[in-house]
Amino acid sequence: MVNPVLRQIASPELTLELLTDPADEARWNQLVQKHHYLKEHRLVGESLKYVAQQNGQWIALLGWSSAAFHLDARDAWIGWTDPLRKSRRALVACHARFVLLGAQSISCHLASQILSLNLTRLSEDWRHRYGHPIALVETFVDPERFEGTCYRAANWIERGVTKGFGRSRLDFYQLHAKPKALFLYPLAPQARQLLCAPVLPPIGHPLNAPPIPTNIP
Repeated sequence: MVNPVLRQIASPELTLELLTDPADEARWNQLVQKHHYLKEHRLVGESLKYVAQQNGQWIALLGWSSAAFHLDARDAWIGWTDPLRKSRRALVACHARFVLLGAQSISCHLASQILSLNLTRLSEDWRHRYGHPIALVETFVDPERFEGTCYRAANWIERGVTKGFGRSRLDFYQLHAKPKALFLYPLAPQARQLLCAPVLPPIGHPLNAPPIPTNIP
């Protein structure tokens, strides 16, 4: 469930747009390639690209992709077995790119506000694009470069560090020996119970509605 921090009202001049126009996506790709420290704009698997604008100017780029195949800390927090992880991983998305254009002039509060705007609409946008909602999101923060302040301010859950592998293709991981801090944020009420439920709600049942009872205690 989106917490009160994420329900703050954005200032009138701040908007967030899901990109669908090829020209806008090409511009997004070029800017991410130029300004993101990984110098890589490609997103793995199911993905969505957003731009935040203020007074008509692009000020932030956000990219979401399919979740990591296996993360010990995430899977333990959810309570996943291998079969459950394989069948429910599609309900988890990864915040793979967050680029603040003119970052020195963008406050932590504004960065959190932009992220908040995205989280309030992400699941429905995903449903419209891919036919299913999102219950949980994850992201990775390089502690040598960033502190993850905007995620902490928005009450994301820090769950330790990764083992230092990164996905370079859809089904291939490379060791880069740079463990990253893992942050999680539930978008659905009782997200862990939902992701472990023996039977998922019907496709038309929104995940932010009261959950359908299951046999999970």
